[in-house]
Amino acid sequence: MNKNAGNLQTWTQWGAILLLLIAVTPLLALSAFNHPSPVDDYCYIDTVFKYSWPEAMYFYYTGWTGRYFSILLNHTNPLLFHWFGGFKVIPPFLILGITSAVFLFFRKTLQQTSARAALSITGIITFLYVMALPSPAEAFYWMAAFSTYTFANIFTVLWIISTTAWYHTTDQPSRKRIEILSCFFVFAIIGSSETNLLIICLLIGSWWVYRLLYFRKIDYFMVTTVVLATICLLFFFLAPGNSARLDGNPLSGDIITSAIASFRKLGQLLWAWSNQTPLLFFSVIWWLILDNRTLRTSHYLSAPVWLVMLLYIGILTAQLFPSYYGIGIEPTPRVINCVYLFFLLGWFFIIALIKSFAVKHNIQVPDRLVIALAVLTLLFPVRNYKVIAASNTLSMLYTDWLSGKAAAFDHEMSERYAMIRASNDQEITLPPIQNRPWSLYIGDIADSHWWVKCTAGYFGKETIHITDSPTK
Repeated sequence: MNKNAGNLQTWTQWGAILLLLIAVTPLLALSAFNHPSPVDDYCYIDTVFKYSWPEAMYFYYTGWTGRYFSILLNHTNPLLFHWFGGFKVIPPFLILGITSAVFLFFRKTLQQTSARAALSITGIITFLYVMALPSPAEAFYWMAAFSTYTFANIFTVLWIISTTAWYHTTDQPSRKRIEILSCFFVFAIIGSSETNLLIICLLIGSWWVYRLLYFRKIDYFMVTTVVLATICLLFFFLAPGNSARLDGNPLSGDIITSAIASFRKLGQLLWAWSNQTPLLFFSVIWWLILDNRTLRTSHYLSAPVWLVMLLYIGILTAQLFPSYYGIGIEPTPRVINCVYLFFLLGWFFIIALIKSFAVKHNIQVPDRLVIALAVLTLLFPVRNYKVIAASNTLSMLYTDWLSGKAAAFDHEMSERYAMIRASNDQEITLPPIQNRPWSLYIGDIADSHWWVKCTAGYFGKETIHITDSPTK
C-alpha cells in the first residue's frame, strides 16, 4: 500500500470513529431521563406483587407466550425492587453492549486488524443504525421491548464470536468456558422471541452445513448445541400461551402468504435503506479501510460467499416472518430494529468477504476506481449530506436532548411519582405528561385500561385518572 493510500485509510478510520461518537452521545445522554413505561412495564411487576415471582411468570408462560427468557427479565425489572433509577442505568449498558458486540465481531473476524480499524467499522454501522432506527425507545429505553429483542441481538452476535473462537482455542479450560457461555447464549436467545429464535436456528443450521460440507466432521460441541437448542425449542413451542395467542388472531397461520409478505417487506426495506441512507458511500469507505494483509491471513473470511449470502437473506426474511404468521400484522418497529441491525452487520461482513476473495485470488481493484465510486455515491442515488441532515431519528434524538424536552419529561415523571405517593386516596387524578420526547416516550397511563389497572395496582391504588389537557 503506498503512502497516499495509507494516509487515506487512516483519515477514513478516524472519521468513522467520529461518527460513532455522534451516534452514541445522544443515546447515552437521553438515558439519564428515562423512566418505566406504563405500557407493560408495571403490569409484569404488579402481577408479581399480587401473586408471586414464580407464579407470575408461570401465568404469562401458560396464558400468553413461550418467551421464557424475556418473561424472566420482564418480571425481574427494576420496579420489582422499587428502583426507578434502574431504567436510567440499563440503557447505557445496552447501547455500549451493541457497539461492543459489533466491535468484537469485526476484531475477531478480521484477524490481526488494528483496534482502530475495528472501531471504525463499529462507527460506520452504529451511525447508520441510529440514523434510520425505526424506534430508539423500543431498542434501548422501553423494558418490555429491549428485554425481548435487544438483549437477544447482543447475545446472537456474541454467540457467533464464541462459537468461532471455540475452534481456534486449544486450551481446554478456555474451551470449557466458551462452551458454557455459548450454551447460555443459545438458551437466552431461543427464549427471548420468535424473531431471535429463527435467527439462531438458521445460524446453527448453516454452521452444521459448513462443517459437514467443508470439513466432513461432527464434533461434540456441535451435538451439544443442537441438543440444547432442541430442548429449548420444545420448551418454547409447547408453552400453552402460544396457542392462546395464535387463536386470538384469525389472520395468522398462513405460511405461504406470510412468506410472500416477508419477502415483499424485505425488498421495501432494502430499497429504503440503500437509497435513503449513505449506505453505499460508507460501503466504499469500508472497502478502503480494509487492510489487504489482514484479509489474506484471516481464516474467518474463508467461508463460501454463496452460503453466507443465503444465510444473510434467510436471517433477514425470517425476522419478518413471525409477525405475519403469528399475529397477522406488519412487523412492529422493534422487529424492524432487529432486521436493520443484522442487515448492516451482514452487509459489511459480506463486503469484507468479497474483498478477501479478491485479495486471495490476486484480483486488483485500483484505489482510484474505489475513490471515484465513493464520489459517485455522494451524488447518486442520494445526496448524503442532505440525508444525514434530514435523518428523522438522529435529529429527534438531538432535539429531545438539547431542547430540554427530555429533561422536562424527567421532571414531570418525578413529580407524578411524588403526587401518587403523597396521596392517601385510593382513587387519584393526575395531569397528563405535557412533554413527550418520542425518543423515550411509548405511551401514557390513560391510553389503555390495562395500563391504568397495572400502574394503579403497582402503587397500591384502586385506579388512576388522567385529566384531559393539550399535550406538547
